[in-house]
Amino acid sequence: MIAPFALTACTDGTRPEAPHLALQPIDYFDITRNKLYGAGCNFVPAGGGLGAVFLAMESRALIKVDGHIVAIPAATETLALPDGAHTRYAGPLYSATLTAVPGGKHKATGALAEFDGHVVITDAKGQTVFDANGDTQCKPS
Repeated sequence: MIAPFALTACTDGTRPEAPHLALQPIDYFDITRNKLYGAGCNFVPAGGGLGAVFLAMESRALIKVDGHIVAIPAATETLALPDGAHTRYAGPLYSATLTAVPGGKHKATGALAEFDGHVVITDAKGQTVFDANGDTQCKPS
């Protein structure tokens, strides 16, 4: 009996909503517990509070989903961002890009670089599961 309902849901002319990845802020306890130290960039989505939900580092990007830290390896073909971060990361579960928003703010204060950033994360099927603009800060370790 389940199959007819599933078939009806797929053929009613509407597309199912794309999955959405609920990123959680990576907090101090996550950083110390998982030894997530080093240079790189952190991204806080606009209107998303003060906690970074995306950390871009030299060899990997980090996100937190369902209370677990997920690492996304740096892609081989990518542009460099300040402090060893990259614009592109790709792994078996997720791929991600971090880019500067064209025409957005960009300033450097001492060792800290700040810019308006845009993060897009796709799942293994290539579907966009997270897409947001926000504040990005890059700093050395």
